[in-house]
Amino acid sequence: MAVIPDGATFEEFTQYVIARRGEVPLEELKELWERRLRLKSVTVARGETMRNMLPPEDRDLTVREREKKIISEARAAGHEPIYQGRRWV
Repeated sequence: MAVIPDGATFEEFTQYVIARRGEVPLEELKELWERRLRLKSVTVARGETMRNMLPPEDRDLTVREREKKIISEARAAGHEPIYQGRRWV
């Protein structure tokens, strides 16, 4: 077995570890199992939810490109945008 499956039980995990490392104390197996569960629970936010809230024509733009577009639209409408905090108003 090259990689243990995501849905593996503690017993399957134990067999996998013993096959790779030989005899391992039960306490260490429990610590490894808990670490594995913590690592499996990590999720990575890639900004897709926020991107889906944008209009279709803005979804493929980078943050800088969207910023330039907002500034140029504001100037075209006769406004001079002012940078406050982390956004243009």
